[in-house]
Amino acid sequence: MAVENQDRKPVSEASAGQRFLVGANVVVATVLVVAIVVVAQAIAFSMPSRWDMTLSGVNSLSDATEKLLRGLDGNVRLTSLYFETDREDEDQPRYRRAAEDLLNLYEATNRAKISAEWINPLKDHQKFSKLQARLREKTAFKDQIESCKARIDKYTGGLDRQMRDIVQSELARIDELGGSIGDSATQAVIAPIEHTLMRRAKTLDAMRERVDAFALSENPQFTAAINELKSLYRDFGKVLKDIGKYGSEQLQRNPYLPEEYTGFLGEAGNRYADLVAAIEEETTLLQELETLEIDDLLNELGPTTNPILVETDEDAMVVDFPSVWPPMQQGAVRSGLHQRAFKGEERLTSAILRATHKEQTAVVFVRYGGNPLFLGGFIPNQPPAPYTAMKGQLEDANFVVEEWDLKSSQTPPTIDPAPTRTIYVVLKPTPPQRGPMGQPSQEPPFSGSHRQAVLGAIGDNGRALFIAGWSPGPFGPIPSSYEYDDYLDDQWGIKVDSSALLIETMSIAPGKYAVGRRMFHHMQDLSVSDHDIVTGALTRELGLPACAPLELSEAPPEGVEHARLVHMPARDGIWGVKNLMKYQEQQQRRQYLTREEGDLEGPFDLAAAATKGDAKIVVISSSDFAVDNIAFARDMALTPRGFTVRSRNPGNVSLLINSLHWLNDNTEFMNIGKPIDAAVLEIESESTVKAVRAFAIGIWPALALVCGGAVWWVRRR
Repeated sequence: MAVENQDRKPVSEASAGQRFLVGANVVVATVLVVAIVVVAQAIAFSMPSRWDMTLSGVNSLSDATEKLLRGLDGNVRLTSLYFETDREDEDQPRYRRAAEDLLNLYEATNRAKISAEWINPLKDHQKFSKLQARLREKTAFKDQIESCKARIDKYTGGLDRQMRDIVQSELARIDELGGSIGDSATQAVIAPIEHTLMRRAKTLDAMRERVDAFALSENPQFTAAINELKSLYRDFGKVLKDIGKYGSEQLQRNPYLPEEYTGFLGEAGNRYADLVAAIEEETTLLQELETLEIDDLLNELGPTTNPILVETDEDAMVVDFPSVWPPMQQGAVRSGLHQRAFKGEERLTSAILRATHKEQTAVVFVRYGGNPLFLGGFIPNQPPAPYTAMKGQLEDANFVVEEWDLKSSQTPPTIDPAPTRTIYVVLKPTPPQRGPMGQPSQEPPFSGSHRQAVLGAIGDNGRALFIAGWSPGPFGPIPSSYEYDDYLDDQWGIKVDSSALLIETMSIAPGKYAVGRRMFHHMQDLSVSDHDIVTGALTRELGLPACAPLELSEAPPEGVEHARLVHMPARDGIWGVKNLMKYQEQQQRRQYLTREEGDLEGPFDLAAAATKGDAKIVVISSSDFAVDNIAFARDMALTPRGFTVRSRNPGNVSLLINSLHWLNDNTEFMNIGKPIDAAVLEIESESTVKAVRAFAIGIWPALALVCGGAVWWVRRR
């Protein structure tokens, strides 16, 4: 008889235990996979750097921007106010998404200091109201607001009652005189005064309602309230003066008026004198008020204007839609997404720079004669100003920009508030214009005293950028000399050979060349050094017109250290022309060119920097490289979406601004933004796309299989 094993468990109980273990293993495996995925995504999200697959780099930030953001001392809040509505056009979601993605990149770079959010001003009314109230509490605006409040309080707490009282007391006096109703000539004398005062009584009531509505609303409009007060004081003060003048005139015209009328009319001026004086004093104080920057800022936050707001704890500024998405075709009134450039990083980083660095450096462009550099083209036959757009770029980079015409004054312009440093951009002097028949000009030419004024302003430890190059003289293609060459050569060991113009031709046979393009003196495909000024320009195309070679002394003056920036390597077809007229004759005679004896062979230095103690200079030997029509020139380009417009010489702007930052000892601000000229996301290569797809489709599922296999292997043990 078999003995029953008392320790053996029932089959049903064992199966239940196995099912529990299997289920627990599945749960653990699932939780493990989910945890790995969540942790991996969290790590990826927290990483400041992302994998940017676009050719234009719109999904990443430049090194300079990241350096600025990581070095922030205070908090920065970024708010996208790109609207959303059921009636928006097809491009609006793309604009909005691009703005949000950009702000997320900034936030991811330094989450401890930067926060980003999106407010739809058409629907998020409570959020928008809180934002407006928060802006009014900023230190940058509070003093101006308090000054306006003081003037409004003066009105509501005193002048309003005084004006009402004077009107009521004058109307009561007229009632005591019997009023103005009647047929007597005496009553007719005071009728105009009564009618005027009755109208002003209604005006005072309406004015108080308007001022209270502007000043006491949830989001006050102080500028509107101040403008109402200016209008009121101007009108009411004039009325009181006119009544006093009218009374004196009536006494002269009507010498037989009753005594009570004589007293009323004759004493009017004295009765109003104190109130008129108070109104005039208050009018003066209103005129002295500064323009409320907060109101201008709030006006830029229109509900459908697509702005981005940059805030610090003390200040705020707006990055508007046209600056972030400028039309690629100049003069275009309406442009869709694919007709606009995307300058989001450049504009947003510039705004953060201006908001967080209040100490500013001045850049003074020095000219002698010629047309204004920043304003022009408003009247017929007046050429446009050459540096208008460049001035805007420099101001975005937190520089204060001024110009100094030596012909008008040999004293530098006064800048208020005083800058932390002044950098001089010295342009070649413009020679006086000759008469219509070629006769010499009667105007004084550039002289040694003008040159000394510039060098004296720069000083021994100053910072300056000299823009040199080849320039025609008064007799056509014969070159002019460079007025600052002796200074650069003696003090810095840098000589500008302004007698030679670099040209580029095409070789059509051994020793024979042809001019292949109209801008044959426009140097491209240039080489740059590893200096800070041009390191970031390696991927940006430079275009330098009218270049003259630089000669850097092998034995510079004591204490001077040179650094080459830009040079043209020795290439067949590129040389320095000494006598341009000979080549004009060759072209006319035989339709091809051969090099003339005495012309210069490459390589050629075209830009250099130098230091001497605390002093720094940069010399760029291309006379027009930074003017608007060169630095911001555009060309047609073919993209996967068709033809678009791109910058022709995007490196020119970088070369100028980076030079100024280097001169200002702020190399960390170089190369902010990218030369992105289209809002198209161009994938760099199909293989990149395939790799991402493989990662998403294959690697993540494979990871789950590996985890499942590990669990299975553990169970088998």
